[in-house]
Amino acid sequence: MMPFRWKVEAANLCPTHFLRTTTPQSGGVTIFFHTQKSSGWGNGRRIDESSLMIAGAGDEFCLTNDAPGRWCSLYIPNGMLTDANGDATTAVASMHGVVHMSPHRFERFRLVLEQLGVAARRSPGAFESAAAQRAAERKLIGEIRNLLAVPHEAEPTHGRRVVPRREIIRMSMDFVDQQDREYLAVEQLAAVAGVSERTLRAAFHQYFGATPVQYLKLRTLHHVRKALKGADPSVATVTEIATQFGVWHFGRFARDYRFLFGELPSETVRHL
Repeated sequence: MMPFRWKVEAANLCPTHFLRTTTPQSGGVTIFFHTQKSSGWGNGRRIDESSLMIAGAGDEFCLTNDAPGRWCSLYIPNGMLTDANGDATTAVASMHGVVHMSPHRFERFRLVLEQLGVAARRSPGAFESAAAQRAAERKLIGEIRNLLAVPHEAEPTHGRRVVPRREIIRMSMDFVDQQDREYLAVEQLAAVAGVSERTLRAAFHQYFGATPVQYLKLRTLHHVRKALKGADPSVATVTEIATQFGVWHFGRFARDYRFLFGELPSETVRHL
């Protein structure tokens, strides 16, 4: 099982009902937020569609709704909210109670969760494999870090070692080769190279003419195609294989796959 816990519909609250507890799990934080664009109250403070409630061990909290609606809860161990150097990049340790987030970031996070929910309902068995669970874990933790990250106007340079772009690419590609058939995120490549994501983008654009996101997307498509060709068509499904590589938006994935390979993923399986 994944070390963090994700639960949609942690509470389906009517306006007159509330969810209350005083002992969230120790060793991490629990995040509560609306799964839909609605509003409510948390510890007496207003929670809108871009707000969330963060509770640590021993924190007391109370959630209510203005109208019937659903909440989602996410428990994340503290160790998963740190970067490769052990720094708490999200500054989540100082976040408690109701926190108002960037609407743009929150909407992106909500869409990712919606995609995961659709994928889980469509094929629950697809997430039983260890590969699919690892991919989901890495993808969700990356989105949580992005959601909670404190924005900086400029990249800090004091004390930072300047890494040549050729070295950035070498370290990134060495890591990619070592993680064959594993879902990878941009922040992992940046951490391995010891640079910011902005510097990583500049290096990739110079050497590949593409961003790290585009590179990893193509990598995923090729890995899925290879896995489909090596699968038993009487047992494996496109959904089960795709989820192992972090694919949750199957409509977009099918379009990209056909654009790159000239056929749909289902047609690749039928040709076997």
